[in-house]
Parts: sequence; C-alpha cells; structure tokens
Amino acid sequence: MKIRWRRWLLLGGLALGTATWLKRSLRRSSSLTDEFLNERHMGAFLVRRRIDPERVEAVSEAVSKTISEDDPSPLLSPMGATTASLFLNQDPTTPELVWYVELPHSAITDWDDPKAAISAVFPFEHDALTDIDDSVECDLLVYAVNPRRPQTDVFGGVSSHRAAESGTERREDVALVSVWLNSGVPERLADWFAGLAHRFKAGELELGPIETWSTEMIDMENMYTESMFLERSANGYELLIYMEADEMQQVYDAYYDMWNPVARVSEIVLSWALRDASPILDYPLETDYELLAHAVAPNRPRRVADLANHPE
Repeated sequence: MKIRWRRWLLLGGLALGTATWLKRSLRRSSSLTDEFLNERHMGAFLVRRRIDPERVEAVSEAVSKTISEDDPSPLLSPMGATTASLFLNQDPTTPELVWYVELPHSAITDWDDPKAAISAVFPFEHDALTDIDDSVECDLLVYAVNPRRPQTDVFGGVSSHRAAESGTERREDVALVSVWLNSGVPERLADWFAGLAHRFKAGELELGPIETWSTEMIDMENMYTESMFLERSANGYELLIYMEADEMQQVYDAYYDMWNPVARVSEIVLSWALRDASPILDYPLETDYELLAHAVAPNRPRRVADLANHPE
C-alpha cells in the first residue's frame, strides 16, 4: 500500500532535499508491511517477445484465438500466478508482446532463476515471435496491492478483460505506461532508489509515515494493483508502470483533488525528471501498449494473511 510515495520520490526526493529525512523516517517508524502485500511477499515480471514487423496483425489474430474471450486462464500458466495481462506494442520498427505476471514469492522459492523460468512459460507461441536479448536490465521497484481488490470474477473464477468489453458488466481498467528519465541526476536518483527498494525487500528498511500517505492515496484512487519497473539500456532509463484499477478516471480525479504530500510534490518533480511527463500525469493515459487480455486467479491474495491459503 505504498505505491505513490516511491514512484514519485524516485523522481523528486533529491530535488526537494528530502533524502536525509526519508532515510531517518525509514529507520525509526513503524510499518504496515506485516499486513499489506508488497515486494517482500510477491514477485512481478515483464516478459517481452519481439514480433516480426510484417506479421503484427497475424500475431494479434492468433492471440485472440488462443486466449479466448471466455477463458483467459492461459495467461496464468505459471504455477501460483495470481494476476496477468498481455499487451501489444505496435511500434512500427520494434513491435512486441509484453506479458505482465505476478505470483507469490512462496511459489518461486525453489526456482534457481525465476526470471528465466517465467520467460520459458510465455503463454503464447508463434513463429513470428523472437526472444528479446538480455541487454536490457529490468528491476521491479514497486509492487503494491489494494486489500479490497477483486479476488474472483465471472467466467469460472477468472476475469476476462475482452469478455467484459463485449458483455454488459464493466471489469478492471488496466494499463501499461512507459516514461523515460532525463539523463544525469534523475538517473542517479533512480539508481539510489533502486538500492532503497532492494533494502526494503530484504527487510532492512521500514516505510514510516510515507506508508500512511500512500495508503490513503491508493484507497481514494481505488487502484487495485500497481507495479513499477526500471529498465536500463543503451537508450537510457525507462520506467514502466503497470496499473490495474476500478476506473482510471477515478485514479486521476483522486490524485488531483486530494491534498497529500506525495501527490503535490510529484506533480512538480515529474516535469523535471522525465523527458515527457504527460503520459503518466495527464488523463486519458498516453500509452503505446494495447491491452489484449487480462486474467485474475480465483481467490488471489489481497493481504499477507491470504498467502497462507493461496494454492501453489
């Protein structure tokens, strides 16, 4: 429940001189971590497959047939997966499929290389797809869950985004957004924050009062799941933000209407840290990633206590 503070302080902490205070707060304050799911309990992954630029339409049609409207469960192929989404990036030169998948750490404890194991069970195969090379370094910086997010939906306990569009009931609003950091200080700040994220995951830091602010914000937004990834490559530092919400319009209405230290600081610093902040600060969202399918496992965990009953 600490999504917003880390996403925004990643970009604004240094500029506003908050780093020293933040470190002291993280050390001395109590935490809600024992109750709410975060990176200590769950893993989230982005897996990419490059598409032959001449065959994007054929791949899209094949995905529709393989992952049917009334059964998106193939997206949850890893044992213990709880939430998954498949996106199509139709970049004219480097189109790709991107698979987002989350699962409890307990499900991958015995895996020697979780990233490689997840990549090996990509839920869709086609001769127009190729693996992405390993030159891009991807780290999960943030994972947060609303304890009221839906657990079970229709269609045999697995929610279907595409089926929702054609039916009478509305389902989750899901998006993957990409923004690039300016070079220099913003990238160094991202590296610093990545170090904090690793220390938090290892149990060396607690979140202090910032967690309370973030809890209030995610509750007002009615955001269900939010994950942020940092990708480092020869092209620079890219942030990829995955969002699953009740309604994305509500997320932005709450963000701009609510007074909150995290929200108000972020509005200022994002314009400084990002090459273009509009894809994440403006609504409707600007993204090159089209959602093809979205799946939710029955009784997916919402709080730490739920993990004991989650099948692996």
